[in-house]
Amino acid sequence: MKNCDIHIRDPFVIFENGRYYMYGTRGKNYGICVGGFDVYESSDLVCWSEPRQCFDSAKFNMNTGANWAPEVHKYNGKYYMLASFPTKNEMFGTYILKSSSPLGPFEPLTGDAITPHEQSCIDGTLFVNDGIPYIFYSHDWPDNYVADEGAYVGEICAAQLSADLTQIVGEPWVVFASNESLISKATPDHNVLGGQNCVRYGSDAPFVQKLSDGSLLLTWSPYLNDNYVVLSAVSQNGNIKGPWKHITEMLFDKDGGHAMFFDTRDGKRCMCLHSPEQKMLERPHFFEVEEKDGLLRVIKELEAQ
Repeated sequence: MKNCDIHIRDPFVIFENGRYYMYGTRGKNYGICVGGFDVYESSDLVCWSEPRQCFDSAKFNMNTGANWAPEVHKYNGKYYMLASFPTKNEMFGTYILKSSSPLGPFEPLTGDAITPHEQSCIDGTLFVNDGIPYIFYSHDWPDNYVADEGAYVGEICAAQLSADLTQIVGEPWVVFASNESLISKATPDHNVLGGQNCVRYGSDAPFVQKLSDGSLLLTWSPYLNDNYVVLSAVSQNGNIKGPWKHITEMLFDKDGGHAMFFDTRDGKRCMCLHSPEQKMLERPHFFEVEEKDGLLRVIKELEAQ
């Protein structure tokens, strides 16, 4: 299969044992009750295997609603998948799943979401800083309406995790609210949230990485006038709690988002995202990026997919 044949949202790639493994939200119905997630294998980011199911959500009674945004991290010799599902209190939460192989099968690490149960939390991502694991996630619709804004205002939040990733340690904190960015806008949501009556400052897809100068870069995706984009913020002192400075230059502004980053076989830094942000048209795309002046910048899209 080529990338143009693969219909997923929120693609996430790891390079392990000389192979690339790609995961994502099954494109049909935005992952609603689709029974879990697949993994694709490749040696070159161009030709991929047929999808192989790596998590069966129905088996664990987790196919009652959204199955969103799986990402896989190697941690202490095992593979951990973070993904969003309905929680027991009928909100959304990020669960952590575990496997001994990047091919799965993955199984839930605990019986409920790792994110706070009193909030609707999606798009959790794992980041290990100085040996300590943290989860960054989006606190978003439907429990984040701000009357003064007349809109739902998403927040990027974070929390320390226990060493075995089974619980949050201490209290989560708000990294920033999505309306703090100077280029963020309140936008009618036509997709996941169902129509023009829902206006939100989106806060999708946090992803954190350490740059060569020791600073931390956090990328995320909102909608700007129906254009799905990738924005970034930087903690220049390398502190997980910031302060985080919003970057006014968009990293990607061509109707694509939910970005993540990985190193290719030849050591190049690569950004992976889905585009366009249109139902049944979303496909994975790969871009070479470079670090310059303490930020990442897109050089080019990799060979036509």
